Amino acid sequence: MPAPPAPPAGPVNIGVVCPKQVKPEIPRKALQDGISGVVRAEARIVDGVVKEVRVLSGPRVYHASVRAAMLQYQCQSSGEVTALQEFEFKVE
Repeated sequence: MPAPPAPPAGPVNIGVVCPKQVKPEIPRKALQDGISGVVRAEARIVDGVVKEVRVLSGPRVYHASVRAAMLQYQCQSSGEVTALQEFEFKVE
């Protein structure tokens, strides 16, 4: 009998793993310069705590804000999990 398929090795939906999230603030420079965009980030979560955030793409002006917000997430996981999240920033 073949072994059951392994769980996916890729990133999981962060909304499932981290139900309590902090919204990133829009930096003053982004407001002044009218910079909008989508930031894509990856979080390494160990036993429910975000240990590392890596920004994969998006306007650099938002990177620190996204990192700071994601490090405050309250997650529910055991072991190590990698999760992806996208943030859309609109400046009018």
